[in-house]
Amino acid sequence: MRWLLPIVLLHGAMSLCADEVVRITWKTAHAAPPPEFRPPASDLLPMFRLALNTLPESAIVALALSQPSLLSLTPAQAAKMRPLVAERYTQISSSPAYSGVESALPYCFAEKHPLEGLALVHVPDGADARTPVLLFLHGYGGSFLWYQHLLAEHFGNSIIICPAYGINTSTISGEYVEECVQAVGARLGRPMLKPVLMGLSAGGFGACDIYTRHPERFDRLICIAAYPPEDLLEKFPRVAKAAFIAGGEEHFVKSGDFARRIGKLRQLAPLTQQFTVPQADHFFLLTHTALTMARLREWLPRP
Repeated sequence: MRWLLPIVLLHGAMSLCADEVVRITWKTAHAAPPPEFRPPASDLLPMFRLALNTLPESAIVALALSQPSLLSLTPAQAAKMRPLVAERYTQISSSPAYSGVESALPYCFAEKHPLEGLALVHVPDGADARTPVLLFLHGYGGSFLWYQHLLAEHFGNSIIICPAYGINTSTISGEYVEECVQAVGARLGRPMLKPVLMGLSAGGFGACDIYTRHPERFDRLICIAAYPPEDLLEKFPRVAKAAFIAGGEEHFVKSGDFARRIGKLRQLAPLTQQFTVPQADHFFLLTHTALTMARLREWLPRP
């Protein structure tokens, strides 16, 4: 990957002297293709793209939640999400590090196939070669800023890398993720620890695929609101460090499929861990934040 270093586009000075969010791009042939929708979502897409270029992310997300088909949500799910996400954007607006950050959503909903990759990176004050690294793959719908803001609130001592990859990271490639890590290392100008690979929902499935292909690149795997795909179970190495957290009301949990898959995976990779959030659905990261973050903190490596 030595060819990558001279083409990374650097933003700002090389030295970082306070908590900040850095926007990083790099040349790539592995970016996600433009998103495609069926009616009625496809009919809304031109208006939505126009809004992406004129409105702040908080307003864009509010617009998307008013038209749930854009995010593949039901009206009931969108109604539940709306006040929770709005509160998160209220906190972002008063954050010195996040209030002025440019949204990644225009990139995720690009009309043409991007020729560059994009990542937003939270860099804590005093970060060095020993700082923990968390690489987060977003869920369906795009790389929302509130994902990273929430993680930084609880794991602010970590470098948090959030690559943007269209609207569906279930198909993200290992090449794109590796390019992203290399670009971040070039931006920081120093070596980094192996990242923890964390994926949410669709990103959890993408993370499973990447981890089973390249387990040596990551410290461990953490999947949120996702489960190990059947065709990947036997591809986990025996020494894999993998953990899965899901809401107790998820259909795959209530059916027993989650427990069955985790049980099978534990036979192949004994270090596998799992936790079910009681009385929680797919959006427990927002509805049961304290319990979720406490469990994630137990699974993350100690600094």
